[in-house]
Amino acid sequence: MIEWLNENWMIAAFVVAAIVVIGVLANPKLVLKIVGRLMRCGFLRVRIHGTANIPYSGPVLLVSNHISILDLIMIQAISRRKVRFMVHSSLVSFLPTRWIFRYLGVMEVPSIRRPKAMVKFFEESKKRLRHGEILCFFPEGAISGNGSLMRFRSGVSPLLPPELDVPVIPIRLGMVSGRMSGIHNGKLHLRAPLSLPVDYSIYIGEPINPELSAFELRQKISRLGALAEKQIQPGEKPLHTHFILNAKRNPFKTTFADGMTGDMVNNFNTLIRVIIFSKLLRKLYAGDNTPYTGVLLPNMPITAVGLLAVMCSDRTPAMINFSSGQEVALAAARRAGIKKILTSRKFLDKLKWEEFPEMVLLEDLAKTITKGDKIRALLMALLLPARTIIRNIAPSSCYNMHNQAVLLFSSGSTGTPKAVMLTHHNLTCNTLSFVRVVDLKRGVDRIAGNLPMFHAYGFMVGFAFPAIFGTMSALLPNPLDGVALVKAVRDLKLTILTATPTFLQKYLMKATGEDLKTLRLVITGAEKLRPELAVKFHDMTGRDIIEGYGCTELSPIATINLSNSIFNLGAKADHPGSIGCPLPGIHIRIVDPDTGVELAPGYSGRMQVMAGSVMKGYLNDEELTARVLQDGYYDTGDIAKMDLDGYVYITGRASRFSKIGGEMVPHEGVEEAIVRIRGRESREIAVAGRGDSRKGERLVVFYTAEDFDIPEVIEAMRKEGMPNIWIPKADDFVKIDELPLLGSGKLDLMGLRKMADAL
Repeated sequence: MIEWLNENWMIAAFVVAAIVVIGVLANPKLVLKIVGRLMRCGFLRVRIHGTANIPYSGPVLLVSNHISILDLIMIQAISRRKVRFMVHSSLVSFLPTRWIFRYLGVMEVPSIRRPKAMVKFFEESKKRLRHGEILCFFPEGAISGNGSLMRFRSGVSPLLPPELDVPVIPIRLGMVSGRMSGIHNGKLHLRAPLSLPVDYSIYIGEPINPELSAFELRQKISRLGALAEKQIQPGEKPLHTHFILNAKRNPFKTTFADGMTGDMVNNFNTLIRVIIFSKLLRKLYAGDNTPYTGVLLPNMPITAVGLLAVMCSDRTPAMINFSSGQEVALAAARRAGIKKILTSRKFLDKLKWEEFPEMVLLEDLAKTITKGDKIRALLMALLLPARTIIRNIAPSSCYNMHNQAVLLFSSGSTGTPKAVMLTHHNLTCNTLSFVRVVDLKRGVDRIAGNLPMFHAYGFMVGFAFPAIFGTMSALLPNPLDGVALVKAVRDLKLTILTATPTFLQKYLMKATGEDLKTLRLVITGAEKLRPELAVKFHDMTGRDIIEGYGCTELSPIATINLSNSIFNLGAKADHPGSIGCPLPGIHIRIVDPDTGVELAPGYSGRMQVMAGSVMKGYLNDEELTARVLQDGYYDTGDIAKMDLDGYVYITGRASRFSKIGGEMVPHEGVEEAIVRIRGRESREIAVAGRGDSRKGERLVVFYTAEDFDIPEVIEAMRKEGMPNIWIPKADDFVKIDELPLLGSGKLDLMGLRKMADAL
């Protein structure tokens, strides 16, 4: 025998190898574990939380969201026991993946249109659990089409044997940098990952009540997602560190372009300027421990340089809202303890503002730059590795995600502007949520940086998002300049545009469908999208406007009204009138305003948000911070409802209701009715409340149109069957020249209230 082996060792080795391979292939659990381990060696960077929550013995039902085919591999990889997966029949019969599911021996979940098959499926589930198996159920019934949680089709109680106490363990899966696959029109689509390794998170919760409804179950897993992403993610870095790494990798690409002139300053030149200015700012602040540097500049490439330089000098930029006027803006800055404000003499002249001692003028700062400063910065950018540059110019902040990234002042639409503290983690969380649903195409996508950076939306989309992902942002100094915006979209081939409906209307007045043909995604927020404007845009471009929602305190985006399929992104909005579903990693609940109890779908209450993007707090206002941040949730102050699919509908703002005769009347509801009756695409009315000695309050309708027919509008509201208390009296309609707006395009609610009180 030994002699035969010596002579035929190759044959023997082949036989042994064949036996091993056949043995491995005969054990799907082992195959999944091996594949999972291999994928974690360079391809996946996995963060796992809560593995101790899965029992080592006895029956267990795992309940998970479904984001990719990798889910089965990853769930099996974290379990010591074989997991039997329940997969919907549409996926099991899908040709490209059919053999995988057959090999794994999954339980096929039949269509609800086959009641007999469904009963048989329930019986098989109960049988396997009685035998002590681990089952995994995906209640969405399919792989998510847009990266967000879809509607859960059922609860889990029908799967469980009534005589056993089976632990039901929720699992939330997350792919932090976007999706790598999707199914559309019966075809499997693969996508290159944005970066390697791919960040993947698994958050395993504690056992839950098996009697929860499908909606309650969805909310539990949504909350797990928020808890998972409140933690620092693998590879997460501050904004300025991300930019420097991107600049070294792609020195000849442009991140911040001039949207007015089309000038494309490459990353290498931008990095040199950041190094020079950060060192100048350090000298300027010698001996001064002030944490904030004010930034009073329009959207321009030099503004991006200034922001990065402030961050690299280990300080926090505070964006000055110049649209609020000099007195209000400077008062807010001084309340925040800001002693120096980076600005430009040319810009001050344009604003017609005076120079103040705390203002540091770019023109004067530039004069102090020596030839030696330029040479040293050039050599540093050219010769030193990115990490050495980062540690040299930003030693204290280069990897601290809990440092404040920016101080933003809220719009002040309902009162005095609040100073909102956002950390680097807040902003990176929001950008990572955003990138997962917009299907970012690196090297192709270009963003319009038209919203002012003192606005949270403008700061995130125009600055933070490009700084992290290197996507080009065409910065435009005036959001009202429709001609410049349209020219930038056409000439620079921009693909993503964010705007308020008021701004977008001005852009459409200056554009043709041909001008906007490169846009693949247009998102509006800050105010209600008027149906007439949506129709006009669709007629021009063949695409839908995608409505979103956010606020400064949320860094700022919380929801986007996406299509159920990422392949229809920007072309179709599936839930008209909705602000969309929460982005991945963001959890929203609707609670009763009086009791704080979470409400069932379809009921209106206060909207509260849990996410890693929730602000650190309000500067120097611990009392207000404690009032709006409770139990990990931020109370938005908005009144909303949520449907079974998880889509949110704003029904009003808590401060935009009038109590008339004991009934709460929403101002926005009255506005929507009048807009619907008038059928105008432009914003021409606004509703406010004022005191009334008889009924407590009464409505006031401010309007701007010359052809506004008051009796006709009142009669049309009656014909629509609106409650009488919703219909203003004829003498409560007031003609004004223009509606009060903030610089962000939002309605100035404080100004509106003052106008109503003055009547």
